Amino acid sequence: MAHSVRRSFLVALCGAGLAACGFEPLLGRGGDSADTIEQLAAIRIEPIPDRSGQVLRNALLDRLTPRGPAPGARYVLRIRLSEPRQTILLRRDDVISRSSYSANAVFELRDLQNSVIASGSSTFSTDYEIASSEFATRTSLENVRDRVMELVASDIRNQLAQRLRQRQNAAR
Repeated sequence: MAHSVRRSFLVALCGAGLAACGFEPLLGRGGDSADTIEQLAAIRIEPIPDRSGQVLRNALLDRLTPRGPAPGARYVLRIRLSEPRQTILLRRDDVISRSSYSANAVFELRDLQNSVIASGSSTFSTDYEIASSEFATRTSLENVRDRVMELVASDIRNQLAQRLRQRQNAAR
């Protein structure tokens, strides 16, 4: 019993120390203020070409506006998406058996006066199996693409939240 009380006290003491030093989590939504969440919801995402662009845009909408878009957009987010692929494994008979899939999203957030508020990029990659069945290969590629787009969307959201927080702090 005393051991668990001591452990709880140490955890609380460490938590208080981190809070006092201004620690903010780098990833996740735990550090977002209501103002930051409101500003993220005020971002209008321009359409992104192709199916991968649709997947990325939908993932971003889920992360930026989980409660729905704000009444009036204050920002516009533009994204250029590229998806390079590369052969990474050949069988002895020169048939491709694994390929690499990458997604690179270059983004720019502008206010309504067209001033750049934030810009950056997000890149993730993974590989997938090339099966003897075209359907299986296509399904594998689509699954990989969807997972990578989810990672890219989360990364862009975190970068935007951080930049908007910095902007809020500078304005105070």
